[in-house]
Amino acid sequence: MSAWSPLLPAALVGTDRHTGVWPPMGGWPPDVAALVHEATSAPARAEALLRAAAVLAVTQAASEFGQRWTTALPAPATPDAHPAAPADALLGWLLHEGPPRVQHELLAVWAARGQRLPEAWLPAALELGRRSIALRAPVAAVLGTRGHWLAAKRDDWRWAAGSEQADDEARWAEGTLEQRSALLRRERGSALAAGRERLAAVLPELPANERAELVGALATGLGDEDEPLLESLLQDRSREVRQAAATLLQRLPASAFVARAVARIEPLLRHERVLLRKRWLIEPPAEVGTTDPPRPKHEALGERAWWLYLVARQVPLAWWPRHTGLEPGELLAWAADTDWAEALHRAWRDALFTAPEPAWSAAFLRHWPRGAGPDGRASVLALLPLAEREAHWLRLLDHDGELPDALLAQLGPGCPPPQHLSLPLSQRLAAAVRQRLASGSVTLQWPLREALPDIASLLHPQALPALRELPSHPDDPPAVGALLHNVQRIATARARLHAPDSV
Repeated sequence: MSAWSPLLPAALVGTDRHTGVWPPMGGWPPDVAALVHEATSAPARAEALLRAAAVLAVTQAASEFGQRWTTALPAPATPDAHPAAPADALLGWLLHEGPPRVQHELLAVWAARGQRLPEAWLPAALELGRRSIALRAPVAAVLGTRGHWLAAKRDDWRWAAGSEQADDEARWAEGTLEQRSALLRRERGSALAAGRERLAAVLPELPANERAELVGALATGLGDEDEPLLESLLQDRSREVRQAAATLLQRLPASAFVARAVARIEPLLRHERVLLRKRWLIEPPAEVGTTDPPRPKHEALGERAWWLYLVARQVPLAWWPRHTGLEPGELLAWAADTDWAEALHRAWRDALFTAPEPAWSAAFLRHWPRGAGPDGRASVLALLPLAEREAHWLRLLDHDGELPDALLAQLGPGCPPPQHLSLPLSQRLAAAVRQRLASGSVTLQWPLREALPDIASLLHPQALPALRELPSHPDDPPAVGALLHNVQRIATARARLHAPDSV
């Protein structure tokens, strides 16, 4: 906001009441200052203020979106070791206006090739990271020395500030939270004990949000040696830190945390004969521990179901088949016949996201619990290896014989960026899209209409030519024509990114 500061006093109190210096003077570059001075020469102060604001808005937008620099940037103290990616106009459009998935892919491809951003694109990339935390790591990987230098020049870009060549100690002491978390994860990849000791030394000094974020970094290389530190954090004053520690302890089968969780659930299960067969029965606990979170005011589960949910969600999924002799699919069916189906299903889903188990993911997809809603399927799918996800989607295509709406809803969330689909599935999907578009106007096909940009962002690069000329209809409104043009542009840009001559 520093560029706007000189205009704020008059804007806040009104130009008629403003008694300060007029026209306003700021530390703008000479060319910008001349434009502001010309704008404020209007006879009416209110009009002059608006004209000056317009000048600043346009010049700031130009600087953020990669226009040519008005003055030369100083040469970086340390030359970049990586070459700049080609400043292709179509790829520039992807960076500025493309879907977030494709922006992630673009940055990941350049990082894998050992390339950095063209200098003119640095402001746009830093703005991208400012707006999207999910894209900060991909952006930082291709900023280069000059990009990190530029990030220090604006407060809202400081998430990326710091020299690429800074040593670990300087980065740990002076870096942003994202940089320290990345350093800790990297160190855990090669020196587990050193990373744990580095974190333990600073935990007492950190605010709660930073403690929780950095504790999560222990997931890299997690082992039994981390248990004492994590166990101590179960008494942390922050609920977020306690939850982060509990989540990691649940992934250690031999931990005392898991032993306590199993000891709480075992008495609730009993195996008894009903008529001519035996079956498992479960009852909620009579009470919960003092450290368990209270039931939220608008929680759909009743009090006893809430208590059962709290206990069951801390038990590793592998324990249930081992203890009951039932497979995951059989356990889901058994739970559905009890009075506590929602509590158990929710607890198992939480445990699944804490420590993914492929057999449980597959069971959830085959026996999706009633009342669980369709939205969670894609998140469960994302836990499976890509080949198994694609096998599930191919079954949907084979079963329906065309492009099912359920598949359209699952593709994006079920294939996190920067992954893309395999060539065989991409070819099937592109053919199904073309067939459905040819069968009628896209105007009324809302699921497909919403999913088309995602499909163009997901297909294997070799399948993209099928989307360059999509069937259209004379009665399509302008909005549909704009949508199809955007889809074709995404496909063309992604094909350009993956072309051999783009390296």
